[in-house]
Amino acid sequence: MAEITIHRGTNAIGGSCIEIKSGITRIIFDLGKPLMENGGGEIDENNLNNPSIENKILPNLKGLYKNDKPDIEAVFISHAHHDHCGLLNQINPEIPVYMSRGTRLLIETGNVFYPESLKVHIKNIKNFEHWKPLEIGPFKITSYLADHSGFDASSFLIEVENKKIFYSGDFRGHGRKSVLVDNFEKHPFKNIDCLIMEGTTLGNNHKTIYASEADIENNLSGRFAIQTDIGFIQAAGSNIDRIVSIYRACLKRKKIFVMDLYTYYILTQLKQVSPSLPPHKNDNIRIYYIKGHSCAIAESLGASFLYENKHRKIELDEIMAKRKDIVLRLPLKAADRIAQKLAAQQKFHYSLFIFSMWKGYLDNDDSYEAFCKKYDLTMKHIHVSGHAYLKDLKRFCKALKAKKIVPVHTLQGEMFSDLFDNVYRYEDGVTFEV
Repeated sequence: MAEITIHRGTNAIGGSCIEIKSGITRIIFDLGKPLMENGGGEIDENNLNNPSIENKILPNLKGLYKNDKPDIEAVFISHAHHDHCGLLNQINPEIPVYMSRGTRLLIETGNVFYPESLKVHIKNIKNFEHWKPLEIGPFKITSYLADHSGFDASSFLIEVENKKIFYSGDFRGHGRKSVLVDNFEKHPFKNIDCLIMEGTTLGNNHKTIYASEADIENNLSGRFAIQTDIGFIQAAGSNIDRIVSIYRACLKRKKIFVMDLYTYYILTQLKQVSPSLPPHKNDNIRIYYIKGHSCAIAESLGASFLYENKHRKIELDEIMAKRKDIVLRLPLKAADRIAQKLAAQQKFHYSLFIFSMWKGYLDNDDSYEAFCKKYDLTMKHIHVSGHAYLKDLKRFCKALKAKKIVPVHTLQGEMFSDLFDNVYRYEDGVTFEV
């Protein structure tokens, strides 16, 4: 019998870590920094910055960490969000870490720009290809490209001891790759013994009036069409689906899309995986050089990248001259420095302020509302989740027809039995057989 242990994730969103064992071979899926305590409580920041098994930031996994004799065959990472990969610094460098090429590029880009506490250094890194099985001991593991706000994310089919286990990772069915969930319906797997499935959006904390990423693009396009002054938009630079939605809406309405070096550099790197991504020659993207970003690139990569893309650089004077044609996606502090100059030049005239991230961030950070109050702007929340809504969770379960469904990455595990068939719940650290 294969043995599965969810070390973290049965009653929390983020910090996922799953172990699957066959005989003496142990494989880990995800090793993320927790976002919360079990049950949703606030996590101790000091513990997070000093992870250990004792303070429960590190899952209790013998043979995984730096000071252990390695006893883990491999670690597989589903995507580059820190709640799935943020503890990789802690593992023994002899243990290989497998991930998609896009996930690796995102992690490496973060290491250029992030503070040291958020950098992820991996000594023994290996890439897999989606849909191409990889054999490790008795395991055959296949990555399936997932529709998620984390670029090039994976779900995993794990075959071992004549059993089939499917780990959803983080996924959705309403992003730019929604066809991937459609494909599971059209070409369903057979004989899935266990589905370990996320349930992030269950409950009321992820509701939105928008149904899909396409809706986001259309709404942005409509707003940009009637824009009479500069538009401010706050969105994660690593949420590539959202950046593409902004880009396409700007193109359609002939707006200049101003971004920072961090976002621009991510796009240039990920074009190695997806050449259709922006930027494209003679398009509408311009770059506002923030000193910290310029220094980070110069120190890590040399100054050539800055000079090669200088033709896209936009200065404050040009932003002020073309303000009604500008959509600005910069960190809030940089946006505020520009807004001060613009407000001194001329009072904002129905300027847009679009918050295009999870609304929960506003509960713990009042800087966005303070920005709007300072400049007399109305905030619009335009967002869809990076995680599957109930409709697509049900589609996914119906397509896979798993004999056993186990909740993970959720605060609403108790809801699963009311929504899906064949649900089995386990506490963190409890081993079960398949």
